[in-house]
Amino acid sequence: MRYLQQTQTEDKVKLDLKDKKILSLLSQNARVNSSTIAKEVVLSRDTVAYRLDNYQKKGLIQGYRTVVDISLFGYDAYHIFLQLNKPTEEIEKKLIQKFQEFSFMRAIIKFSGKFDFELAVIAKGLQDFDRILDDILTVCSPYLQDYLIVARTETYVGRVFPKSFYDYTQASQKKIESNGVILDVLDKKLLTILADDATASYQFLAKKTGLSPDAIAYRIKKLLQEGVILKFVPVINYAALSYNIYAVLLRISGLDIKRKTILRNFLKENPHILWAVKCVGRFNMLSYICVHTTEELNQTIIQLRNIIPDTLIDYEVLIAYEEYKYTYFPDYALL
Repeated sequence: MRYLQQTQTEDKVKLDLKDKKILSLLSQNARVNSSTIAKEVVLSRDTVAYRLDNYQKKGLIQGYRTVVDISLFGYDAYHIFLQLNKPTEEIEKKLIQKFQEFSFMRAIIKFSGKFDFELAVIAKGLQDFDRILDDILTVCSPYLQDYLIVARTETYVGRVFPKSFYDYTQASQKKIESNGVILDVLDKKLLTILADDATASYQFLAKKTGLSPDAIAYRIKKLLQEGVILKFVPVINYAALSYNIYAVLLRISGLDIKRKTILRNFLKENPHILWAVKCVGRFNMLSYICVHTTEELNQTIIQLRNIIPDTLIDYEVLIAYEEYKYTYFPDYALL
């Protein structure tokens, strides 16, 4: 899972250690209340509430999302990287608008580098994905030079902040075995609201669904226990913290169990890795690196090459420029 800035900002936000701890707690559960945070950071509840409000006013936090395991609905995750043929700004805007209209779209990210866009989509199997790919290519074919597809198979790392920001102990998420989930209309409506407003109050959700606040609390707890909801997270504007985000596609040969374990451990412990997944395709690893300087990026790539010598065949580095959409529960998941 990725957490990229929705919009760029010129303003930089300065944080003290208390701020970092507050944000780290939010990254583990964005629905945690101010009183609980206050006890953890040894501040008053009013002070914590003021700081939380300030993060949003300064554009550091740009909303809250609910992370949903779409595999429980029978969907697979695919990433399509598009290389356009010298597109104008007008053409890019036109394409972005078209991409945003697709109900299967999870994310639209603009890059600087070999590829111009990354599109994250969900599909029910290869046949469904083939149709989705045709829809996308039909839209951009007049401007398309090349494209790359990877299918996600396993998540190695998923963080809101890199370990260099605040090295906290993150509770591991255990994959819950399931033959599928059965949700009623109200569960789906609840997920739809929470998907893009993870901190919505029980009272607000009750009003929207016609249920009582207690019934809402019970349903959310049940969705968490069943693994449908993985967690609630803040949307961070990394530019406000002077971070740059790089997507790195890796092609690794001979990735046996031993090398995979070494690689997974490196990615989990590296201070700059934000998100990393195993893939199927020309590149079999996709990671997002969150750094302040290109030197930190270079060091991370050098370390990667050193832990898997002679097996890293190729890699591609892209600079994340702007995010135009990101949701963990697109409308397509309701079908």
